[in-house]
Amino acid sequence: MKRAMKLGGMVAVVAAVGALAACDNPPADEGLEPIGPEVAEPEMTAPEPIEPPAEAEVPVEPPPTLPTDDRTSEESVRPDSDTLFY
Repeated sequence: MKRAMKLGGMVAVVAAVGALAACDNPPADEGLEPIGPEVAEPEMTAPEPIEPPAEAEVPVEPPPTLPTDDRTSEESVRPDSDTLFY
């Protein structure tokens, strides 16, 4: 029984290797003509940088900060009310 399983496994491995070897060589496209006309790709030019007018400069304000939490760690885990929701 074990010998048959080993033989079956070896046959499966050989079949897998053969299938992979067949995929390595795709058929050549010799003698085939293109279907449509050749299309030339347009040349890409670098876009010109756009500069905003000098009058449009707005002062940048820092974002608002959150208020600091001065509670102790024990107070921060205590619920605000005694009501428990289940």
